[in-house]
This record gives sequence, C-alpha cells and structure tokens, in this order.
Amino acid sequence: MKQSQQIQKEFKSTSRSILSQVSRGALVGLVVGAIVSSFRFFIEHFFHFVQGLYKDLGRSPINWIIILSMYLFIILLASQLIKKNQNVKGSGIPQVEAELKGLLQIDWWTTLWQKYILGILAIASGLMLGREGPSIQLGAMGGKGLSKKLALSPVEERALIASGSAAGLAAAFNAPIAGLLFVVEEVYHHFSRVFWISTLAASLVANFVSLNVFGQTPVLNMPDHIPHIDLSSYWIFLAMGIFLGLSGYLYEIAVLNIGRVYEKLGNWLHVTAPYHSIFAFLLILPIGFYFPHLLGGGHHLVLDLAHIPLSVQTLFLYFAIRFIWSMISYGSGLPGGIFLPILALGSVLGALVATVLLQFGLIHSNQLPLFVILGMSGYFSAISKAPLTAMILVTEMVGDVRTLMPIGLVTLTAYITMDLVKGAPVYEAMLEQLMPEVTSGSDVLTLIEIPVSEKIAGRQVRDLDLPRDLLITTHQHNGKNSTVHGSTRLYLGDSIYLVVKETDIGRVKELLL
Repeated sequence: MKQSQQIQKEFKSTSRSILSQVSRGALVGLVVGAIVSSFRFFIEHFFHFVQGLYKDLGRSPINWIIILSMYLFIILLASQLIKKNQNVKGSGIPQVEAELKGLLQIDWWTTLWQKYILGILAIASGLMLGREGPSIQLGAMGGKGLSKKLALSPVEERALIASGSAAGLAAAFNAPIAGLLFVVEEVYHHFSRVFWISTLAASLVANFVSLNVFGQTPVLNMPDHIPHIDLSSYWIFLAMGIFLGLSGYLYEIAVLNIGRVYEKLGNWLHVTAPYHSIFAFLLILPIGFYFPHLLGGGHHLVLDLAHIPLSVQTLFLYFAIRFIWSMISYGSGLPGGIFLPILALGSVLGALVATVLLQFGLIHSNQLPLFVILGMSGYFSAISKAPLTAMILVTEMVGDVRTLMPIGLVTLTAYITMDLVKGAPVYEAMLEQLMPEVTSGSDVLTLIEIPVSEKIAGRQVRDLDLPRDLLITTHQHNGKNSTVHGSTRLYLGDSIYLVVKETDIGRVKELLL
C-alpha cells in the first residue's frame, strides 16, 4: 500500500506544469552555479600560485620545500578521505550515472564538501586533471541535496540530479547547451519530458552565475577571424576525423588500463590504493621544473597553440608529455576529470595536423586556430562517443559558430571511426569498471518515463516480451495520458511510464530503447 501511494505521488509529480519545472531548474542552477563558480575560482587562483612556484624554482630553492610540503598534505588528506568515501575519487561522472540508473546511493553532503576541498587541491596542484568531471558531480550532489530539502519524490530527485549535472558542466565551461546535451547523450540516452526543461533552465541559470563571476569572454577565446577552407579541400576534414578517431581509441585503451598499472606498482612497492597519489606527485615534479607551461588541465596550452606556430617535433613532445602525465594524474585516484585534458590533447593533435599541412602548402598559417578547434571536437567525440556534446561544447567554449560545418564533418568522422574499431563510450566503460564497487543500490519501486522507440513502436503491449517484474502503467499519446491495457498500441514518439526497481532502471532502458 505504501509503495503504491509512493508511485501515485511520483506520477503526479511528472504532470507538474512547465513553470514549476523551470522554477526548480532555476533554483538548482542558482545553487550549483554558486558552488561550481567558486570551485572554478579557487582552482584558477591556486593553480597560478603553484605554477608560479615552479617557474621560480631556479631563483628560489625554498619553493621546493613549499611544493613538497603541499603535496605531502594533499597525499595525506586524500588518503584519509578516500578510505572513508570512495565516491570522491576520479571524475565522479560514472558515479553520477550509476546513481541515475539506481545502482548507487551517494551521501550527497559528505561527497559534496569532500570533493569540493580535495578537488580544488588536486586539480590546482599542477597535475593534468580537469575541473569538469568534479563540477558535474558537485552539481549532481547539489541537485540531490536540494531535492532532499524539498522532500521530493524519487523521480523528481533524479530530475534534479540530472539538472545539477548539466548545470555543473555549464558553470565549469560556460557551455549551457552542451550541459544539457551531455546529460542526454551520456546519461539518459533520450529526451525525457520529466527532466529536460528543468535541466535546460538549470544550465542557463548556472551559466549566468558563472558569467557574472568570470565575464562573458569565451573560455577558449580564439582569433576573431579564421579564414575558411575551400570546399575542394574538405577531404582534409574526413582524413583528420579518421586520424582523431584512431587516436581516441588508443587514449581509451590507456585510460581504462592505467588503474591496473597503479595496482601492480602499488603491490610491488607495498603502497595501498589511498596513497597512490604519491606516484603522480613525484612524477609531476620534473615536468613542473622543465615544462611548467604544460601543467594543469591544459586551458592555457590550447590558447597558446591557437596563436603560436610550433614545430612538428615540439608538438610530438608536448603530446607525449600531456598523454603520459594525464594518465598518471587520472590513475592516481585523486578528484579530477578528463574533459579538459582530452580537449588539450586534441588541440595538440589538431595543431600537429595543421603543421604538416602547412609544410605541404595545403593550408595557410592563419588557419591554424581552425585545426586546433577541430582537433578538440573530433578527439573528444571519439573518446566520449557523444558527438553532439562535442560539437556544441567546443563551439560554446570558443564562442564562434562559423566553424560548425568543419566541426560537424570531423566530429562525425571521428565518431564513426571509433565505432568501427569497437571503441566504447569512455564513461560507460568506466562505469562498468566501477560496477564491482557498486553495492548500495535500492530495490525500492520507482516510476520512470521513456519514449517509445523503434524497438517497440507499432506493437501492442501484450506482444512485448517484458520481464515479469516490469509494469507499464501509463501511455502518453498526442499529449494525453491513458491507462495501459494489453491492447494498447504504442506509437513512435509517444511516452510510456513504467514501474521498476531502482536498480533495474539502466537495464530496462537498455531493453526498450
């Protein structure tokens, strides 16, 4: 009886007005915008301090003491927090996906403040980590905390978690549309009326908060005028997409196996997992000494590549350093994402392609920024297998829609190439690796909404081969809800509401979509 009342409450919540959904989304955006903007602010300022210490090492030997003391403090703090809460590790995006699929229940407040503090220290320390993954998890935890304060139903809680995730990405990169698309492509894999309006509102409001803190200049502001490439040379974009797709596949292999390398190294040296960050900090010291401009997520490297031509040898060196140390940084288990490091690596590959083309006289030197942009979009598209997010994210970050056609060609080609070599979406692959650790899901019944896909369209409910524990309750056709019967026919584009166990959300979506 109690669960039946809960399901009825959840169904009523799905019928809330658009104004109500927008209002909640805006509230999430305000909260998450403040959290992530301050997170980003402290990272930027602390990183400049650390980078300055490295640049002055030759003149101020005391800087060695400051850096080593700081790293020792982070190692000890991280070991204590990770022992108690595994959810502060890494980017946090797989954990958010697991929670939205009902496989994981995260303590929102503990994870929020621990990820916030440790994330600032780890990302700003000079390791090659990005702020976007933790920002997405911080946003998700902010949305979940708000839902708890408002005593919302489970279906509304998931909507606010999704909204918070998108708002986190929007505030991290000033990319509100990419925030929405990332949740659609990477988490939900479909548009849901229950969440997309509130998610868009949250992204826009969070971005507005971020713009007030950091200004309206795009995060990766490129030169005002980038000459177009003649249509007869568009074959270059197809070839570049194939190159980036294959390169992305190699990245995925490395990033999914770096944990095993750390595990073997830790066993050999008798260093337990919570202390693995000691390897990352020791190995980053020579990079900071010789190449301080290569430290961090890679934001400034991208901007430099767009303005300063480099030799093929230098670009190969930069790529090798960024690739290897990005793996070392992420594999340590410290809070930090791979979005920005991927974009930085893609920008180096784009600059490398442009430099080779310049030597053969196929492009002009003032077209270099275009290839930096294409490298970021294609490389990210291949690794994430989220091409729409890649296109819009890079477009919003550079603030120029004139390059959308080349971006579309390179992004699509890179995505197809990655698919042909059987590359998996990197965050889903990471979630599969996380699955053995996921033990806190709930068997409580809940309501979900999914669109009628081609897989089941045109069929009657009685003809569907569904698990016994799955119940379709309501069918939405032409904007009207009706109770489902065995003879109810499902049409493409309609929506259905199902009662499932929270732990089965992901399995049911995979079955019906």
